[in-house]
Amino acid sequence: MSETREAHLKQLGEPYVKLTGEDGGTLLALVRGGRVHDMTVPGGQAGASFWTNAAALDAGGWNTGGDRTWISPEIEFFTDSAGSYAIPPQLDPGQWALKAATGREAVVRMTSELSHRTSGARIRLDLEKRFATLPNPLRMNASLAAREWDGVRYVGYEVQTDLELTPVAQKRSDDAAKSGCCSLWSIMQVPAGGVALVPTRGPVAPMTMFAQREPAGIATTAGGVRIPCRGSYSYKLSFDAIASTGRYGYIRRLDASESSLLVRQFSVNPAGVYPDYPPDRPDYLGSCMQIYNDGGQLGGFAELEYQSPGLAIDRPGWTTDESQVFHFTGPTEKIREIAALLLGMDDVSPAGLS
Repeated sequence: MSETREAHLKQLGEPYVKLTGEDGGTLLALVRGGRVHDMTVPGGQAGASFWTNAAALDAGGWNTGGDRTWISPEIEFFTDSAGSYAIPPQLDPGQWALKAATGREAVVRMTSELSHRTSGARIRLDLEKRFATLPNPLRMNASLAAREWDGVRYVGYEVQTDLELTPVAQKRSDDAAKSGCCSLWSIMQVPAGGVALVPTRGPVAPMTMFAQREPAGIATTAGGVRIPCRGSYSYKLSFDAIASTGRYGYIRRLDASESSLLVRQFSVNPAGVYPDYPPDRPDYLGSCMQIYNDGGQLGGFAELEYQSPGLAIDRPGWTTDESQVFHFTGPTEKIREIAALLLGMDDVSPAGLS
């Protein structure tokens, strides 16, 4: 674990929980924002996993980095009728509280109210998140016992998020209110300069949600899509629930000989409603995962995002979402081998990126 980051949290008086996995890797679960702020493999270097932002912590802002949960559709909950964009402070950083903690598990919860732009409805969201360490999947699977993993270090965790939705007020017609949905939106911020690896069911090109300019270097194959996360411009690309396999990765060189690999697994329902839509397609209901490149606009990071199927906002509802995160560092060739095993893609190289 980065001693500097933990010391910084202590200096600020920020409540957090330090979790240690059975492989010796460590996590920092930050209560403010309800997120995993940092994770480090045994003996690993700081900054190999998530992008973090000490300045945002100092200023009490939302953009602290790590792995967080927001609510989508972004257009409906983060913009007003005039099109002005703002992060709802009641959502992030919100008013999270620590419910329970052990050496390998932490639970946080919060209640928040949000307004849905199109319908004018207001909803109450009761959120609870459980973080727990996970063993190395390469050690758990007996079919991989003959593989040589010397030099590979690991840390991983699981997140379970429970959401209870309660309508509070409807300012317009019932028909308008019934047209609205919301979903859990999970977002990992990672250092720029790597390659997002997105396995797909067949050759599927991503849809552009928005872009300052058309992103360069994207390669689409029968097994998936490689997206270099670099450049001084921002964009967001989306994959629908029919094409998504429920797993994606991010590979990045750490130095001349070592690389980092992050893999996330989540549930996908091809028949689910995924309500996050691009500005020109309000009828689109399929965007279950997205890749965002910041381009230096907010600090220089990329985001690996996925959404859960949505809940209707006109009636009480409940949903739960679970995902797993696996993080490996080690010799680049071995990290490439692990990426190919877990993602099933032919080209998983971080070559050419720093």
